[in-house]
Amino acid sequence: MRIKSILAALFLPLLLHGQTAEFNTSRSLDIFHSLLREISLYYVDSVAVDQLVYTGIEAMLSSMDPYTEFIPEEENESIEMMTTGSYGGVGALIKKRPGDGVLISEPYAGSPAARAGLIAGDVILAINGESVFDLTADECSTRMKGTPGTGVDFLVQRLMGGDTVSVTVIREKVHISDVGLACMLQDSIAYIRMTGFTQGGAADVRKALKELKKGHPVRGIIVDLRGNGGGLLDEAVKLLSIFLPKNTMVVSARGRIQRFDVEYYTKEEPLDTETPLVILVNNGSASSSEIVAGAIQDLKRGIIVGEKTYGKGLVQTIRPLSYNANLKITTAKYYIPSGRCVQSLDYRKRNGDGTPERNENGGIMPDSLVPLSMYSRIAMELVARDYLHDYSIMYYTRNETIPPAEAFYLSDEDYLDFVKITAAKEFDDRSATEILLETFSRTAKAEGYEELLEKEIVALKERLLTDKARDLIHYRKEIQPLLEEEISCRYYMQEGRLRSMIREDSQLDKAISVFIR
Repeated sequence: MRIKSILAALFLPLLLHGQTAEFNTSRSLDIFHSLLREISLYYVDSVAVDQLVYTGIEAMLSSMDPYTEFIPEEENESIEMMTTGSYGGVGALIKKRPGDGVLISEPYAGSPAARAGLIAGDVILAINGESVFDLTADECSTRMKGTPGTGVDFLVQRLMGGDTVSVTVIREKVHISDVGLACMLQDSIAYIRMTGFTQGGAADVRKALKELKKGHPVRGIIVDLRGNGGGLLDEAVKLLSIFLPKNTMVVSARGRIQRFDVEYYTKEEPLDTETPLVILVNNGSASSSEIVAGAIQDLKRGIIVGEKTYGKGLVQTIRPLSYNANLKITTAKYYIPSGRCVQSLDYRKRNGDGTPERNENGGIMPDSLVPLSMYSRIAMELVARDYLHDYSIMYYTRNETIPPAEAFYLSDEDYLDFVKITAAKEFDDRSATEILLETFSRTAKAEGYEELLEKEIVALKERLLTDKARDLIHYRKEIQPLLEEEISCRYYMQEGRLRSMIREDSQLDKAISVFIR
């Protein structure tokens, strides 16, 4: 009897807690159901019940974290894209401007779109007989995707010649490899740019490194994870298996339900545990990228170079819901081998403005910190307004070929042509200094100092008087490499862009210098 009493004392609170939680859930669902019923029956105007429910779900999930998402049945294809890097479609990036057609921005190399003859700069006017002018970019993208083996009909205005033609593209399962670029750099250094962590990504890295090692003495390896927002945790473990001994504990995941806590160990035979290794990161490196960088740093297998990482230490799981919907839900936090969670934002604790509190110890701090300078306002304006992209298409129509991306540079004549064309366009070319001066002027007026400071303010405005052409020339060293990247992408697609990007790269230069000692 005594033992029974003790057991009852131990488990009764847990039982009552479970019952209370279940009751609260049932009550809340009942309230929601009755509320929805009353609105659907008695609201003054007819309502789209499905949309109302989705709005309620989104509002509920927004109070948690940005990674917990409801995925309705019609968006299930996005799960495949997130996890495998594959989807059924034509294989092309598009741009959509309001009231305009769909611009082919970049067909993937070897994709159905590329094989059908679609090129960057072609404009899609209709998809399967439906005009695209009133459609959003997402709506156009949805119509271009579909079951592999099925056809999609396009009405296309050709970049070359301007003719309007019909083009049928047979959809395929398009796979975007996580290895954006794999090549040998100076001094026998192997370089691999990894853009994601989808299914098979680590195997692609292993294969790429094997190929680079064939016939080449490799004295250093650089894995570039800059801008890599992460993906599958298992793929991070597999990537680490390339460089660390088998059965090494590299990350653990712990959540509210302890029986689901797990430690992850490398399971495959390593490919290289000896060659000096550098992991390149920046503030766009998150999640699985941070698992890799944190493990390599903690286990002293290599050196981390670049900027402090984003700080996403949350693990998501796909949970099935009714009617083929799914929930991507945060179920755990991950911890690198030292036992540290790299999560930067605490979504349980909110500031007065509703934003989550920040943990300054979050993220991975590089062993060698190499901050990049901020782009000028004018450079960011040119990118945001697609003016660099637009000029690259114009350049493509005028020049049949260019040198390899790593050797392509715009001539003075070409850059001045870009300046002439772009200076005539609408964009905000005010410098940060000019904006601050305008703010100062308004503040001086509000506080009654306008007459006292008027002459000085006018003089400063005159000295800072904006001239678009002048500024485009002044910031040439910053703008021209961005323009060359866009142009290289037109001729050599994504690989061309990446090869152009690494030509003048202070972080990569620092990574290379690690091996030159």
